[in-house]
Amino acid sequence: MHLNRETLLKKAAIAFSVSITVGFLVIPKVMKFAMKKMINLSPGTDVRELWSNTPFPLHFYIYVFNITNADELVRGGKPNLQEVGPFVFDEWKSKYDLIDDPVEDTVDYHMRNTYIFNKEKSAPLTGEEMLTVMHPLIVGAAIMVQRERAAMMDLVVKGLKHIFTKVEPVFTLPFMDMFFRGFTIDCSSEEFESKAVCSAFYTGEVKQAVQVNATHFSFSLLGTANHSDAGHYRACRGVKNIHKMGKVILFDDEPELDVWPGDNCNEIVGTDGTVFPPFLKKEQGLWAFSPELCRSLGTFYTHKESYAGMPASHFTTDLGDLKNEPDYHCFCNDPDDPDSCPPKGTMDLQACLGGPLIASLPHFYSADPKLLEGVNGLSPNEHDHAIYIFFELLTGTPFKAGKRLQFNMDLEPVEAIESLAHLPRVLLPLFWVEEGVALNKTYTNMLKHTIFLGKKLTNAFRYTLIILSILGFGGYGYMRYNNSDTMEIPIPGILSQKNKIENVKPVTPTQNGRELNDSKKSPSVSEMDLSNNRPESVERY
Repeated sequence: MHLNRETLLKKAAIAFSVSITVGFLVIPKVMKFAMKKMINLSPGTDVRELWSNTPFPLHFYIYVFNITNADELVRGGKPNLQEVGPFVFDEWKSKYDLIDDPVEDTVDYHMRNTYIFNKEKSAPLTGEEMLTVMHPLIVGAAIMVQRERAAMMDLVVKGLKHIFTKVEPVFTLPFMDMFFRGFTIDCSSEEFESKAVCSAFYTGEVKQAVQVNATHFSFSLLGTANHSDAGHYRACRGVKNIHKMGKVILFDDEPELDVWPGDNCNEIVGTDGTVFPPFLKKEQGLWAFSPELCRSLGTFYTHKESYAGMPASHFTTDLGDLKNEPDYHCFCNDPDDPDSCPPKGTMDLQACLGGPLIASLPHFYSADPKLLEGVNGLSPNEHDHAIYIFFELLTGTPFKAGKRLQFNMDLEPVEAIESLAHLPRVLLPLFWVEEGVALNKTYTNMLKHTIFLGKKLTNAFRYTLIILSILGFGGYGYMRYNNSDTMEIPIPGILSQKNKIENVKPVTPTQNGRELNDSKKSPSVSEMDLSNNRPESVERY
């Protein structure tokens, strides 16, 4: 085959131009346009359906720190902790009362989280295990009054004695009672002190309590959060601006929080954590608003990963060191005094939850090492205790994620109550949770056969053309170097030979190597024995 030098140059240039214009400009724009039509929160899209009613449960793990030396602890000793868990729950997320505003391109909705105990995955744990922990009401109320309303301490102490049979800092009860079923709060006493303390329950100030009857309440750590309203949101749908899809612009009808003494800390940034916009860049990080912390949290990129054969980006985060972050001193007790900030890797939740609670990563991972010195039984490590997200940036899909958070009591002695007078000053871990997801093959295959298959075909198309154009330019350069206008490319002989049917000689029938005459030709189809000769039985080995 002969190739003309100028013709080869033109074809190579055309191939290169097509690879650039079509492969790198036209096709990506077409794909992006198609994705914008598919990925938004307008009614009727698959993303809207998945976002409003997630068709699969997230996993929700609870680990409790059981106190094994309670008597020693109340005398000021170093607490010994035994981690018990995970207690596994299926967490179903849904949105209800959705109202769209096409003009503003927003959607209003209420969030609901439902937790269902998974007996099989929790085994051998049953949820009825007896656990010894700090009393969240007695110790929590006593510390808060001592810090903020010391003049009312005598009244509160007398009120607690009427409400609880014994005012003890430590108590033992089943896991399910502690977290979901609840334990009883008796407000039936007619004493003034009892009524004063119980007023916090009747007014709803204690959010974890549910009124059972006229004089009794039930308190649990997570019971009121189960299958109940988790807040009213307004978010962008992403039809007009895909980069704003899912962005929360109002929470409980307010554009920002009113919890912290500073605008930076009260700002609502990111989505509700159940959806993210496509076309993100790793430098942007992933931001989500967390009502349970009364703040927004951002994750940062660390390295490349893969999930189900698809490329992913690994993101993580921690609670930082507020003392060294002036923009976030509003999370400290006194924004003008950096020394009032909580230790590295922690966050004070007193303003958010109304109790002496401190958040951290599990086992004080990535926190001030001094916190580990105050307790026994912790062993932080990245694999078990770090926050992680395997994220696909193009489609905004979290392949796999684990949001982990530990709740600790900021313990201190309360001299006005004899049983609490010798408690140690320590950050005492109470429990930690993990909320996570890992997409199964059904959803990863959907991405593979739509987005990623298109990307592979596009890459194959444009790089094939680039290689052909490079070969063409190379051939042109070779001919120009040799002052030749044409170049002959040899074709394998088998391709140049004639292969016509008329040149094929007929096959003469033979039998045992001897040629048959016309009278012994092979039988026709009608004469053949086509009966089923499958054996009745098969010898087994």
